[in-house]
Amino acid sequence: MNHQDERSRFRQRVLDGDKLLGAFCPAPSPELIEVAAYSGFDFVVIDAEHGPITISDVVHMTRAAHSAGAPVIVRVPEYSGEFIMRSLDAGVDGILVPQVEEAAEVQRIFQAMHYPPVGVRGLAFYARAHGFTRRTGPEAMNSANQHVLTSVLVETPKGVENIDEIMAVQGLDMVLVGTGDLAANIGYGPETAAKVDAAVTRVAEAGKRHGVTTAIAGQSADDAAKFARRGYKVMVTGMLPHLLRFCTDFVNASRKGMEAD
Repeated sequence: MNHQDERSRFRQRVLDGDKLLGAFCPAPSPELIEVAAYSGFDFVVIDAEHGPITISDVVHMTRAAHSAGAPVIVRVPEYSGEFIMRSLDAGVDGILVPQVEEAAEVQRIFQAMHYPPVGVRGLAFYARAHGFTRRTGPEAMNSANQHVLTSVLVETPKGVENIDEIMAVQGLDMVLVGTGDLAANIGYGPETAAKVDAAVTRVAEAGKRHGVTTAIAGQSADDAAKFARRGYKVMVTGMLPHLLRFCTDFVNASRKGMEAD
């Protein structure tokens, strides 16, 4: 299967409930994106919310991911029709919007991501997404509408409270639970862990009711197994913490060996 086929299947794999692993990359580095792809991750997430990533970086990182065969999602800094449109014009395969709390926000996101008649996305066939005019007309617009992944982050108590209304919005493909921000928004205390755990369960159950794929962040193989048992189909993980831990373990073990010589 060629890379274009794999990318065009990405949204359908999410909708089908395939168990997928994604790598978050907050650094403006095409090389890190390629490392993630060659490591075997099913997709990469360009994290433009917390990293120093510009639209120009999105273009280069997307090109690197696609050359290595990996679909790309961009976590945008916030809801912005302009950032969403320009990311899609760069050729990304999905958008992830943070801090979503209400169904009306999901409707605006969907509209911004899709061409008429279902949305209001601006048209530029000369953009990279359309091969710089190699693909034009209604067929190209319909193909883009069918293949782009619409996903949101739920990471506040209000978002969890409104999860059924959020997931009821037609066209929403995936909800990612942001447990770190959720814990911070709940407020750290003796009951925080239990409240976050209850939210994780509530989102997973809502996903089953509404047929929306649920995703969650994890840091280990044990996390992947644990969340899969609870109904989560997609797990994402940050690249930089793994790289830091690997390098730290290597340095500590190597120093110990060198000192023992």
